[in-house]
Amino acid sequence: MKIGIIGGGQLGMMMAEEAIPLGHEIISLDPNPHCPLSHYASTHITAAYDDVDALQKLYTSCDVITYEFENVDFNLVHQFENKIPQKSKALYITKNRLREKTFVRDLGISAPEFYKFEGSIKQAPCVIKTTQGGYDGKGQYYINDDTDMKKLTIDQSKEYIVEEYIDYDYEISVVITRDQFDNMFHFPITQNIHRNGILYRSITYVPIHNEVLEKAIAYSKQIIHELDYVGTLAVEYFVKDKNVIFNEYAPRPHNSGHYTIEGTTVSQFKNHILAITGEKIIQPSLIAHSEMINVLGQDMNYLKRATADNVYVHMYHKDKVVTNRKMGHITIVNKNIEEIKTQSNFITEE
Repeated sequence: MKIGIIGGGQLGMMMAEEAIPLGHEIISLDPNPHCPLSHYASTHITAAYDDVDALQKLYTSCDVITYEFENVDFNLVHQFENKIPQKSKALYITKNRLREKTFVRDLGISAPEFYKFEGSIKQAPCVIKTTQGGYDGKGQYYINDDTDMKKLTIDQSKEYIVEEYIDYDYEISVVITRDQFDNMFHFPITQNIHRNGILYRSITYVPIHNEVLEKAIAYSKQIIHELDYVGTLAVEYFVKDKNVIFNEYAPRPHNSGHYTIEGTTVSQFKNHILAITGEKIIQPSLIAHSEMINVLGQDMNYLKRATADNVYVHMYHKDKVVTNRKMGHITIVNKNIEEIKTQSNFITEE
C-alpha cells in the first residue's frame, strides 16, 4: 500500500521504519523538506498542514493516510477521513482540553475537577493550561496561592482551563492499538518520569498494583472504542494510592511506547501500521524489562556511554541540536532490573 503520513517528525519516521519492511511505500507531508520522515519517504510533499491542495495531492496519491501528531488541520482530516482510520473525532476532542476532560467525565472515567478559566480561580492549588496547543509543559501555570495568581501573566487572546492539582504518586501510560475488527491490545504499562515538564524516562520494571492496572486498561479500552479509533493511541493517567485519574490522551503512537521497538514482541508502530492497513494487530508481550531514556539537545553526551549490546540508540535525524528538543532516545533491555538501573545511571551521569 501507499501510506501517506501527515507530519514528518520522529513518530512518522518510526512508523515508516516498520511500514517499509512490510512492503508499504511512504509519502510524507511536512513543511520542513528535511524533516526526519523525509529520509524514508519515496515522495515528500513540502507544505503546511492546512494546505488544501497539498492534502488533496496526498489523498489522491495514497491508499491510506495517518497523522503522527495533533497539530494537523482538523478540518482537512475530517474532509479526507474516509482514508484516515484514526478518523477525526479523536483529533477534534483532544485539540481542546475542555472537550477532552468533558468527554472522559461523561464516560464515567475519573478525572481532575476542571472548569473554563474566566479570570479567577475557585481554589488553590490548581493548574491553569491553554485549552489548545502546548506540550512538554508549555502553556501551563501552577497556582499555589494568591501570590501566584497576582503574578500570573497570560495571553488574554487564548482560552484556558483550570484543573484541580493532583498530588499524584506517579504517572503511567497505557499504549493501546485497535484494529478494524475491534481487537484491542495494550502494551506493558510504563511508569513515566518527567524532567522540566518533558518526559525523561519510561520504565516497565516498577511494580504497579493489579487494581491500578485493571482500571487503567479498562478506561483505555473504553476511550479507544468510544472514539471508534483505529491505530495506536496512548492515554496518560495519574495514580494516587489505587486511584487512576485521567490526564490526557494522544491519538497516535507515543513517546512512552518507544521501548516497544526492542522491548516487546511487536512495537507500537508496527501494530499501528497493521491496524491502519486493514490487518489484524498482534498481541504484544514483554521480551525483557525495559527503560527508555529521551535524549534532548543538552543530553547528547549520553550517546558516548550508550554502547552496550543490550542498549539501543535511535537518532531522529533532526537538522539542528536545540536544548529541550527531542533528538533521539535510548532503550535498555535487560532481564536483570539492577543491571538496567546501573546502566541507566551510567549513561545519564553528569
